[in-house]
Amino acid sequence: MEILSILYEVIGFFRPLFNVQGYALFCSFILGFIFHPGRKTVTGIYQASDSPKRYWSFVKFLSRGKWDADAVAILLIQLLQSVFKKWVYVYDETHAIKTGKSQFGLHFFRNHKYQKRNRNQSKFHWGHQFGALGLLCLCTSQAILFPVWVKMLIPGDVTLNSLAALQTILSHIPLGLIILDRGFNNRKVFKVLLLCGHHLLCRAKSNAVFYHSPKQPKRPRRGRKRKYGKRVNISRMRFRDITVDGQTVADAIVWTKMCPQAVRLVVKRTKPKKSRTYRYFIVYTTDLGLPVEDILRYYRLRWEQETAFRDTKQNFGFDEYQVSSHLSISRFVQLSFVAASITQLLFDNPQSNLQPMVTVGVYEVCKTLDIHWYKPSRLTRGLMQAYIRYLWLRQLFSAEKLLFVNSQKNHGALMKAA
Repeated sequence: MEILSILYEVIGFFRPLFNVQGYALFCSFILGFIFHPGRKTVTGIYQASDSPKRYWSFVKFLSRGKWDADAVAILLIQLLQSVFKKWVYVYDETHAIKTGKSQFGLHFFRNHKYQKRNRNQSKFHWGHQFGALGLLCLCTSQAILFPVWVKMLIPGDVTLNSLAALQTILSHIPLGLIILDRGFNNRKVFKVLLLCGHHLLCRAKSNAVFYHSPKQPKRPRRGRKRKYGKRVNISRMRFRDITVDGQTVADAIVWTKMCPQAVRLVVKRTKPKKSRTYRYFIVYTTDLGLPVEDILRYYRLRWEQETAFRDTKQNFGFDEYQVSSHLSISRFVQLSFVAASITQLLFDNPQSNLQPMVTVGVYEVCKTLDIHWYKPSRLTRGLMQAYIRYLWLRQLFSAEKLLFVNSQKNHGALMKAA
């Protein structure tokens, strides 16, 4: 099947969310994020799309278009969850700026968080801030993370701050396990997450405190019952060997003041050298029935979200927007997430009616692209995009050659007839 027909088949799942003109512009943005080799700004995508629409139609599609970016993210999650039966969520925050680069549009949004000598700086010092959700799909041989939902954050705003964006996302997705970094150790965050019905898996900070369940006194006493017992001593927990990489771990059902309900604490103990003391890796989850092996594996796979941020910034135009409004920026980065997920879905697509576009490995892709200095263990999103672009160009030039040959034949037949 031809590459463009497969792409349009996948993009066709989003057709009910747009009108005729909006769907044409949506396809132009998605294909522009995937195929355009230069900077993926609105101007660059317009010049590469060869669309009959005018330039300002692309700008108005982001600023005044009658479509909902959240609905696009919800439909993308439904599509992926119908393909992959086992999955968990990963939530994290990022900035849209790289070290040593200046970012366009920081002065459009007031940020009263930074104060220096009673003078408001009114800028995002590290670029615009975003909260993003990834869907970590688990297969028999590998784990694949799809970036599915992103929202722009404005510190200090009641409806657009970090907690409000997280609550909006969690209230519109199916219930599941949310993996968080240790920077989210906050009772307000955990309370919002648990009220939505989800389970959390988070790493504890170095100064985190956990408590055993309190022992009930033999005789009832006046006052409120105790919620926390004795403090947990991590070094004195009963460690045991498990079969996952030969790790020594300990687990217990404990309480913490960061979470309003009981959690399962898992501690991994390592000793790099005999002359040094033990090091402890501490994670906890509210899903008390989750096996210890899965807890450690899921949190180890959380790093896939960081690589997804890197790939979308480098290859899919996440930080190359040139628009000024909050709505336009949010829609632009959401479309870049959709393009990255569609690209990866074409390569990793088991148990679905959609046939994978390619079934090649890393060696075949690198050989086709004439890459001999880079030997990754698996296909990255950048290699996927480069390989798709190569197939598209080869298909495009073969079609042009076929049209040229047919025109020459028709011209020769007309000359003979004359």
